[in-house]
Amino acid sequence: MLHEGRPFVTTTGAVELWHRACFDRRADPIDVLPSTIVPELAPPPSRTPRVIVLAVAASALAGLGFAHWRLGGGMPLAASYANVELAPEPLPAPRTTTVTEVAPPRPLHIETQLEARYPMPTLDGDDLDSVYPSLRGWTHPVTASAELMPELRSRQFGVGRAGVEGRPECGAGHCGVDLDGPRGRRLVSVADGIIVRIERAELGADGKSGRYVRIQHSDGTLTAYMHMDDVADDIQTGDKVFGGQYIGTLGATAVGNTPPHLHFSLELPNKVGDKGDIRDTHYIDPAPFLVRSTIVKSAQRRHAVKPAS
Repeated sequence: MLHEGRPFVTTTGAVELWHRACFDRRADPIDVLPSTIVPELAPPPSRTPRVIVLAVAASALAGLGFAHWRLGGGMPLAASYANVELAPEPLPAPRTTTVTEVAPPRPLHIETQLEARYPMPTLDGDDLDSVYPSLRGWTHPVTASAELMPELRSRQFGVGRAGVEGRPECGAGHCGVDLDGPRGRRLVSVADGIIVRIERAELGADGKSGRYVRIQHSDGTLTAYMHMDDVADDIQTGDKVFGGQYIGTLGATAVGNTPPHLHFSLELPNKVGDKGDIRDTHYIDPAPFLVRSTIVKSAQRRHAVKPAS
């Protein structure tokens, strides 16, 4: 009890408060059991190096954060480091359309706009290219052409032409399409067929068509290529040519002051099964098939198949 304690001044001048019973026995020897002896522990390792390292790291981080703020980064440094540690954000999954969602319309390119402008003609309710399969998959007759169809009305089918004997199916006017291109541009057959007429004279037999080639295709359709500058030397009447095969060059024969162009025309036989250089035909507008054709950069150089002798 503290009120029973006895003060005692040590030799060093310190005041100690002893319990009376303990004070009376302070000189007695103390018996210490071996099991109660506490082994002397090694002094703990010095923390000074670790403290120094942590202090330096904290100082460096603080300096970087201050510099980041001064340079206008705006984002706290810890957040910037966190962004580095994070895994990259996964790409969004491809978007799918559900049954209740309306898909956006397919954007129209120039080809589909032209196709809409020139719909496929029909015959007795069927698309004309299903009745005449040679009208499908044309190769555009002018290689490397900048146009599938001319925009100018004066170059299109059915427009009136002075001095031209009109035909009813052509609107008493132009019975073809004038396709633009520089003189000497290579021309090709739009589809497989047999050459039924070649005119190599500069003005042509009628003085108006110039040099030209006329080709009949397997289902009786006929295509003509007029005002050519040159006709390929290795082709002749009766030869079989292939779609995309070289037949000559674009020119301006028998056109007067008109710039070079290809007058291209398409005819259908009036009688099913007629073959050869027939005249019992009618012209139709080739535009729906030209706008669905493929423009090639260069013509195929291949030998025409000669007729059997």
